[in-house]
Amino acid sequence: MLTLIVSGCVAQPETVVVEADPAIGDFTPVVREILENHPDGEVTIRFGEGCFDFFPERAAGKYLCISNNDNGYKRCAFLLEGMNRVRIEGLGDGTRFRFHGAMVPFRIERCSEVQFGRFAVEYDASFIFEGRVVANDPATRSITLRLLDPERFLIRDGEPRFSGYDWESPFGENILFDPQTRSPYFDAERYGHNPSIALKAERLNDSLVRLSGYAARELPPVGSVYTDKGPHSTNRRYPGFSLYASSKIELCDVTLHDSGGMALIAERCRDVVCTRYCVEVPAGSGRMVSASADATHFVGCSGRIELRDCRFESMLDDATNIHGAYMKIVDRLSGHRFGASFGHFQQEGYDFAEEGDSLVFVDRADLSVVGVGKVAKIDCVNENYYSIQTSFDLGNIPDSIQLAVANPTFDTRVRISDCTVRYNRARSLLISTPGDVCIEDCDLSSMMAGIRICGDANYWFESGRTQNIVIQNNRFGTMATGGVSPQAVLQIDPVIPHRARAGRKPYHGCIRFEGNLVETFDNQVIYALSVDSMVIRSNRFVDSRRFEPRFKGLSVIDAQSCRSITIQDNDFSAWKKDASISLVDCPERHLQGDGMPPVTENPNPYFYEN
Repeated sequence: MLTLIVSGCVAQPETVVVEADPAIGDFTPVVREILENHPDGEVTIRFGEGCFDFFPERAAGKYLCISNNDNGYKRCAFLLEGMNRVRIEGLGDGTRFRFHGAMVPFRIERCSEVQFGRFAVEYDASFIFEGRVVANDPATRSITLRLLDPERFLIRDGEPRFSGYDWESPFGENILFDPQTRSPYFDAERYGHNPSIALKAERLNDSLVRLSGYAARELPPVGSVYTDKGPHSTNRRYPGFSLYASSKIELCDVTLHDSGGMALIAERCRDVVCTRYCVEVPAGSGRMVSASADATHFVGCSGRIELRDCRFESMLDDATNIHGAYMKIVDRLSGHRFGASFGHFQQEGYDFAEEGDSLVFVDRADLSVVGVGKVAKIDCVNENYYSIQTSFDLGNIPDSIQLAVANPTFDTRVRISDCTVRYNRARSLLISTPGDVCIEDCDLSSMMAGIRICGDANYWFESGRTQNIVIQNNRFGTMATGGVSPQAVLQIDPVIPHRARAGRKPYHGCIRFEGNLVETFDNQVIYALSVDSMVIRSNRFVDSRRFEPRFKGLSVIDAQSCRSITIQDNDFSAWKKDASISLVDCPERHLQGDGMPPVTENPNPYFYEN
């Protein structure tokens, strides 16, 4: 049922009220018609109380390249293109949008002033398989699962698969959850089945299935929850909110329970604010997993990004990742013209730059800057090859140097405050942006690092030299329960090999870690590599003793190739008695405080040829 409310003021957008109506089985064409009737925007779509279902058959579709997700043809329930001043709102907990099958709920492209508020997003079937382990047998390398959703499980050619309304997936990437803590198991890697080895499935009854041929160091224990999101390169197809080349986007009081990709991905956007945006499993569902990837992700954005009073739970990746992109220079076509490709397949099709944008050229071997210039002309030949003409003369750079190029035009300012991250695989916050960053009053607990500040031109190709980061008054809970290498609470690890560290200009600028409470179990709290000014002041470190340390012998603070480091007035009274602080190639040191661990040279041996 639709109601049109026309404001008496011409400057105000129209309001279209959509009420839940059992006679309308699919609200997809209803929404599409409203948007088609307002091609320029200037509309508020206000949903009443109840559940609104959306199906893919009559959804608008187009081929989308979505960075850090899987490209392809997508059906979109809310497809906004070139629209301004649009608000999509509900009545809070009473308004639910339920999507069926292979759909991207929200695609916002080249829009401005778009607001989302007061509704929840769910799917009829999760994109994650889940089953409780009720038995295991080392002799046959098998586990028996009680299926969370028996009707979604099927066997084809003896192998397990899981399905939804119009999709089906083989098993692939998997991880084990502890239902008592709702988090990934401690040292979860030991239970991870090798996805390159096919499992064999046998149905025992309607709700029980036996999986044989389990290839892992240890079989999952009885009572654990086995989760699987399907094969790598096909399990990030359907992000919840896909924002592209848009500005002034706001989410307020929005909850997302499911997504078959990132819950929110923003590319080349300006000014994105999320207030009380939650990613979490539905209450009482018994599920362990919400989104199959990051809760939020920002690529090449500018202006400001704000995450305020948000809660990010149970994702299979990070709470946020804010970065730019490096492209590999694969052809030097002339002194001022080159061909570039993306280093990671999930960046292909990303809108890297436009005429007039700045460029920074780096040596891929050590991330050192070899030149700067501007884009004079850019041609996207295909999803993975750009021809770029620049004001910088590459002819002066030896052919032996492998080059990457970044676009530093996008210098997002970031503020993350009063947010909670817990129960998720991977890290809490990844920050790689030259704009000012403030992270404060947050409560962070995740499987791997708490805050990671990186930069690399050889694997993920995520760029972003940071200039000024303040991390203050946060609580860091249990971190580093998983990961094949050590995971610090604060992990600053640009990928610079050992041989290229000494005597060079630091990669990152000023990073301040002040007034934080750290309550964790592993040895290393801060790992800082190649920072111009590292300040660690007035923090309290508490050994929770929740688990035995995974990487014994590491120093609580490990700083390497930092021009200046300040460690001052920290409280180590409740930390490990045998702790140490390791400083290597840190010429300017300011160390002060009672009870500070002894200073030595004990560099982390696990990171990058250390």
